Amino acid sequence: MRKKLLTLLLLPLVAISCSKDNENSDPQPNTTPKEYQVTYQVTAVNYAQARIIYRDNTGALITEENVPLPKTYSFKRTMKSADILSVGAFPSQGDASANVTCVIQLDGKTVDTKSGPGPNPQPVASYILP
Repeated sequence: MRKKLLTLLLLPLVAISCSKDNENSDPQPNTTPKEYQVTYQVTAVNYAQARIIYRDNTGALITEENVPLPKTYSFKRTMKSADILSVGAFPSQGDASANVTCVIQLDGKTVDTKSGPGPNPQPVASYILP
């Protein structure tokens, strides 16, 4: 009788100690692809054009030379966790009051903004999908 009672008392403790601890488990990245609306904006003060390097709708790096500013790129891209978005602007022949800004928007929400002042700024905005 004593063994049965002891077993009944200890069984719930064993079951609880073997259950999964959700609070301490590492979150897993979302590997299911999802389509997003991506918008890159490059604006400038006292710059007429720049070299722009960005990741397109396939994730490939694209380089365009002598792009008139301001410039907006907008496209849909299917992405999953750890995919990268980036846009950089590299103008030349500016003065001390010049400035260029790169913005990334994902589904209408700004996720990164980088600016660079002066005669040779090199701002690069980037975002890694969580």
